[in-house]
Amino acid sequence: MSLNMKTLQQALAKASAVIEKTVTTTVQEVTGPRPLQDYELLDQAGSGGPGLAWRIYTARPRDAAASTPYPVVSVWVLDKRALSEARARAGLSRAAEDAFLDLARADAARLVRLRHPGVLHVVQALDETKAAMAMVTEPLFASVSNALGCLDNVGKVPKELKGMVQT
Repeated sequence: MSLNMKTLQQALAKASAVIEKTVTTTVQEVTGPRPLQDYELLDQAGSGGPGLAWRIYTARPRDAAASTPYPVVSVWVLDKRALSEARARAGLSRAAEDAFLDLARADAARLVRLRHPGVLHVVQALDETKAAMAMVTEPLFASVSNALGCLDNVGKVPKELKGMVQT
Protein backbone atom coordinates (compact mmCIF):
# COMPACT_ATOMS: atom_id res chain seq x y z
CA MET A 1 0.00 0.00 0.00
CA SER A 2 1.42 3.37 -0.90
CA LEU A 3 1.98 6.10 1.62
CA ASN A 4 -0.70 8.30 0.01
CA MET A 5 -3.30 5.51 0.17
CA LYS A 6 -2.53 4.84 3.85
CA THR A 7 -2.72 8.56 4.68
CA LEU A 8 -6.06 8.78 2.87
CA GLN A 9 -7.45 5.81 4.82
CA GLN A 10 -6.32 7.36 8.11
CA ALA A 11 -7.92 10.68 7.18
CA LEU A 12 -11.18 8.94 6.25
CA ALA A 13 -11.16 6.99 9.53
CA LYS A 14 -10.65 10.22 11.50
CA ALA A 15 -13.42 11.97 9.58
CA SER A 16 -15.74 9.02 10.17
CA ALA A 17 -15.08 9.10 13.92
CA VAL A 18 -15.73 12.85 14.07
CA ILE A 19 -18.99 12.49 12.12
CA GLU A 20 -20.16 9.61 14.35
CA LYS A 21 -19.43 11.61 17.52
CA THR A 22 -21.22 14.68 16.10
CA VAL A 23 -24.29 12.65 15.17
CA THR A 24 -24.40 11.01 18.62
CA THR A 25 -24.04 14.38 20.36
CA THR A 26 -26.75 15.96 18.19
CA VAL A 27 -29.17 13.09 18.83
CA GLN A 28 -28.57 13.40 22.58
CA GLU A 29 -29.12 17.16 22.50
CA VAL A 30 -32.45 16.66 20.72
CA THR A 31 -33.71 13.64 22.67
CA GLY A 32 -32.00 14.24 26.02
CA PRO A 33 -30.12 11.86 28.27
CA ARG A 34 -30.46 8.11 27.67
CA PRO A 35 -33.11 7.54 30.39
CA LEU A 36 -35.39 10.04 28.64
CA GLN A 37 -34.99 8.04 25.42
CA ASP A 38 -35.55 4.65 27.05
CA TYR A 39 -38.47 5.54 29.35
CA GLU A 40 -41.81 7.29 28.89
CA LEU A 41 -42.38 9.83 31.66
CA LEU A 42 -45.87 9.62 33.16
CA ASP A 43 -46.44 11.96 36.13
CA GLN A 44 -44.15 13.82 38.48
CA ALA A 45 -43.98 11.90 41.76
CA GLY A 46 -41.92 14.47 43.62
CA SER A 47 -38.53 16.11 43.93
CA GLY A 48 -35.36 15.10 45.71
CA GLY A 49 -31.66 15.52 46.25
CA PRO A 50 -29.82 18.62 47.46
CA GLY A 51 -32.14 21.61 47.33
CA LEU A 52 -34.83 19.32 45.84
CA ALA A 53 -33.27 20.16 42.45
CA TRP A 54 -34.07 16.73 40.95
CA ARG A 55 -37.58 16.17 39.60
CA ILE A 56 -38.71 12.57 40.11
CA TYR A 57 -41.11 11.13 37.53
CA THR A 58 -42.99 7.85 37.39
CA ALA A 59 -42.11 6.19 34.08
CA ARG A 60 -42.36 2.96 32.13
CA PRO A 61 -40.02 1.44 29.55
CA ARG A 62 -40.72 2.57 25.98
CA ASP A 63 -39.96 -0.92 24.67
CA ALA A 64 -42.68 -3.23 26.04
CA ALA A 65 -40.32 -6.20 25.75
CA ALA A 66 -37.55 -4.47 27.72
CA SER A 67 -36.02 -6.73 30.31
CA THR A 68 -36.35 -4.71 33.49
CA PRO A 69 -37.14 -5.95 36.96
CA TYR A 70 -39.67 -3.13 37.33
CA PRO A 71 -42.65 -2.48 35.02
CA VAL A 72 -42.71 1.06 36.44
CA VAL A 73 -39.63 3.01 37.54
CA SER A 74 -38.68 6.45 38.79
CA VAL A 75 -36.72 8.71 36.46
CA TRP A 76 -34.74 11.48 38.15
CA VAL A 77 -34.24 14.55 35.93
CA LEU A 78 -32.06 17.56 36.68
CA ASP A 79 -32.69 20.45 34.27
CA LYS A 80 -29.35 22.24 33.97
CA ARG A 81 -30.87 25.27 32.26
CA ALA A 82 -33.37 25.82 35.09
CA LEU A 83 -30.54 25.34 37.59
CA SER A 84 -28.43 27.93 35.77
CA GLU A 85 -31.34 30.41 35.74
CA ALA A 86 -31.96 29.87 39.47
CA ARG A 87 -28.25 30.38 40.17
CA ALA A 88 -28.26 33.66 38.23
CA ARG A 89 -31.39 34.89 40.05
CA ALA A 90 -29.77 34.05 43.41
CA GLY A 91 -26.59 35.92 42.43
CA LEU A 92 -24.36 32.86 42.82
CA SER A 93 -21.23 32.25 40.79
CA ARG A 94 -20.81 29.81 37.92
CA ALA A 95 -18.29 27.99 40.14
CA ALA A 96 -21.05 27.33 42.70
CA GLU A 97 -23.22 25.81 39.97
CA ASP A 98 -20.34 23.66 38.72
CA ALA A 99 -19.65 22.47 42.28
CA PHE A 100 -23.33 21.53 42.67
CA LEU A 101 -23.30 19.55 39.40
CA ASP A 102 -20.07 17.80 40.47
CA LEU A 103 -21.79 16.85 43.74
CA ALA A 104 -24.80 15.47 41.81
CA ARG A 105 -22.50 13.41 39.57
CA ALA A 106 -20.53 12.05 42.54
CA ASP A 107 -23.69 11.18 44.51
CA ALA A 108 -25.17 9.36 41.52
CA ALA A 109 -21.94 7.40 41.03
CA ARG A 110 -21.90 6.39 44.72
CA LEU A 111 -25.52 5.29 44.57
CA VAL A 112 -24.76 2.96 41.64
CA ARG A 113 -22.02 1.23 43.65
CA LEU A 114 -24.12 0.73 46.80
CA ARG A 115 -25.87 -2.63 47.00
CA HIS A 116 -28.11 -3.04 50.04
CA PRO A 117 -31.83 -3.80 50.47
CA GLY A 118 -32.28 -0.53 52.37
CA VAL A 119 -30.61 1.64 49.71
CA LEU A 120 -32.30 2.86 46.56
CA HIS A 121 -31.57 0.55 43.61
CA VAL A 122 -30.32 2.25 40.43
CA VAL A 123 -31.77 0.69 37.27
CA GLN A 124 -29.94 2.91 34.77
CA ALA A 125 -26.91 5.02 35.73
CA LEU A 126 -26.67 8.78 35.34
CA ASP A 127 -26.47 10.10 31.80
CA GLU A 128 -25.87 13.72 30.94
CA THR A 129 -26.25 16.17 28.09
CA LYS A 130 -25.64 19.92 27.95
CA ALA A 131 -29.22 20.57 29.04
CA ALA A 132 -30.00 17.82 31.56
CA MET A 133 -28.93 14.90 33.73
CA ALA A 134 -31.11 11.84 34.26
CA MET A 135 -30.99 8.44 35.94
CA VAL A 136 -33.47 5.64 36.59
CA THR A 137 -34.18 3.99 39.95
CA GLU A 138 -36.62 1.51 41.38
CA PRO A 139 -40.10 3.04 41.78
CA LEU A 140 -40.46 5.68 44.51
CA PHE A 141 -43.51 7.05 46.26
CA ALA A 142 -41.76 10.38 46.96
CA SER A 143 -38.60 11.70 48.61
CA VAL A 144 -38.44 11.96 52.39
CA SER A 145 -38.54 15.76 52.10
CA ASN A 146 -41.71 15.56 50.02
CA ALA A 147 -43.33 13.17 52.51
CA LEU A 148 -42.52 15.66 55.28
CA GLY A 149 -44.32 18.43 53.41
CA CYS A 150 -41.51 20.21 51.55
CA LEU A 151 -42.79 20.31 47.98
CA ASP A 152 -40.26 22.61 46.30
CA ASN A 153 -39.76 21.88 42.58
CA VAL A 154 -42.98 19.87 42.36
CA GLY A 155 -45.25 21.25 39.64
CA LYS A 156 -48.53 19.45 40.30
CA VAL A 157 -48.59 17.89 43.76
CA PRO A 158 -49.59 14.21 43.50
CA LYS A 159 -52.79 13.31 45.37
CA GLU A 160 -50.82 10.81 47.51
CA LEU A 161 -48.73 13.70 48.90
CA LYS A 162 -51.64 16.11 49.43
CA GLY A 163 -53.08 13.96 52.19
CA MET A 164 -49.85 13.52 54.13
CA VAL A 165 -49.54 15.36 57.41
CA GLN A 166 -46.44 15.92 59.52
CA THR A 167 -46.57 14.32 62.96
